[in-house]
Amino acid sequence: MAKTRTIQEAMEIMTGPGMPWETEEKTIKGRTYPVYKQLPSSMREFWLATKTPFGSRKYIVYDNESYTYAEAHTRVAALAALFHSRGVRKGDRVAICARNLPEFIFSFWAAASIGAIISAVNAWGTLDVLMHCFQMVECKLLVLDQERVTKLAEQQEELARLGCSTILVARPSKSLPKGMESMDQALAGCSDKQMPKVSIAPEDNATIYFTSGTTSKPKGVLATNRQFLSNRLNTSVAGARATLMKGLSLPVPDPNAQKAVLLSVPLFHVIGAHSFLTLMTAMGGKVVMMHKYSAEKASELIIRERVTLAGGVPHMVLEIVDRLSRQSHALEALSFGGGPASSRLPEMVKKSIGEVPAGQGFGLTETNSVATSVAGEEYVKRPTSCGLPTPVTRLKIIDPATYEELPTGKTGEICIHGPNIAEGYYRNEKATKEAFTEDGWFKSGDMGHVDEEGYLYVSDRAKDIIIRGGENIASIHVENALYSDDRVKDAAVVAVPHEKLGEAVAAVVVLHSKHRGQVDEAELRKVVGAKLPKHCVPEMILFWKDMPRNATGKTLKTELKPKLKAEWEKRQAIAQKARL
Repeated sequence: MAKTRTIQEAMEIMTGPGMPWETEEKTIKGRTYPVYKQLPSSMREFWLATKTPFGSRKYIVYDNESYTYAEAHTRVAALAALFHSRGVRKGDRVAICARNLPEFIFSFWAAASIGAIISAVNAWGTLDVLMHCFQMVECKLLVLDQERVTKLAEQQEELARLGCSTILVARPSKSLPKGMESMDQALAGCSDKQMPKVSIAPEDNATIYFTSGTTSKPKGVLATNRQFLSNRLNTSVAGARATLMKGLSLPVPDPNAQKAVLLSVPLFHVIGAHSFLTLMTAMGGKVVMMHKYSAEKASELIIRERVTLAGGVPHMVLEIVDRLSRQSHALEALSFGGGPASSRLPEMVKKSIGEVPAGQGFGLTETNSVATSVAGEEYVKRPTSCGLPTPVTRLKIIDPATYEELPTGKTGEICIHGPNIAEGYYRNEKATKEAFTEDGWFKSGDMGHVDEEGYLYVSDRAKDIIIRGGENIASIHVENALYSDDRVKDAAVVAVPHEKLGEAVAAVVVLHSKHRGQVDEAELRKVVGAKLPKHCVPEMILFWKDMPRNATGKTLKTELKPKLKAEWEKRQAIAQKARL
């Protein structure tokens, strides 16, 4: 049996000379960071390096279509030439607002390859939200799908006023409004199909991704090439570290075996683009795209395309593995992120599909995805932990009121430092100063603590902590207690106003279909009461058929709160009348 290694021993091997995660000290804009020594200098260099070694491999699968790396490179070069011919230059914004389509990926690498700043706008946003984002970035060129054409048909004049001179539509199914062009027709009319020559440095701006907007209007997070690309290695840390900690050697990749990821989350989200797309592209893997997520379709694609990696927010993964139960598949790993996971998640995965290594991480748009991660046996041992920092990331926990650093084990606001931390919020100096410190720390707004070994445990969003009679209640703890009941499929906990206590605990629960109508509030209160103090037990539990979520699968607590508040006040009024 191999001798196990400590965390430090594993990290020393990973960051040693010649290893992919080798680090060196670098001062960037007056701040000193450990940075990855082997990182490409730009997204352009990263993309161009995939052409020769992977040219004949299948790169994208979408419905019944597929594209090799060579075919994708031809398409990306032609689009880059088209963008350039339309006046797009280094530093200009190219906005993409679409569902997951092959053209999203082609446009993404085309913009990156000419030094344009990719502005990935949440396609599910309302018209007001979309225009808020477009007004912020003032893109020179915009890529849409047909659904967004319908939504933006009356906005061309305003978009033109903002400096958008070209609107390209991927796969139009109808005649287009004046001022919008079919991407294919525009490409056919462009004689130059060669990739323009552009010099791009690691600290040049590269992307604007938007915060989820579940609590306010989205903010645009500006990141450089280095900040974006750091996640390419951050994403692979947990699995490698887990292997080394078991005392094993890192496996030598089989040049004839291709990995494949199910892209079940949108490319306008950092999990989709920064993690899944970039990780697979780096290793010459296959990206299996979903136009629209459904657990049934996801499980079909995993089997058909022999997908080796699947993931997303926890509820998605649980739906998928539930459908894969007792079916043959090629899955080698499952990855969770983007939201709190049940402490029973490893057990639930094992019960459904057996011993498939799983892991989860913690990160935000502002950290360009992964900041901490855990996988394999270390995750099974600590299912509520979000893992250890990456080799280039530092954590500290502060008192959000005094900004003083707190000792190990104490809960406070999670702050993150590293070369993956974004520049700030685009054209929002006030919000940038509030969240990003001058010495490079990002104040996440999430609450948590770090244990003696350095593992991070996220308690809750600072704004979502329920304060009941002066007692702080982390909604994730109540949600985990609800998840301990096998009948519960989904749960979300929020605060409702309480006349005497300030706030009370309320919950929305979605039951598995076979249990609907057979469970009442009192039963679930007993479940929570057996696991948590009395003041944490929800005073109201509503049973819904579905949980409102945004495009990336995050629970929309902003939609829950007014509905629960209304029901709570209705119940309080009835109770008041009964007392009279």
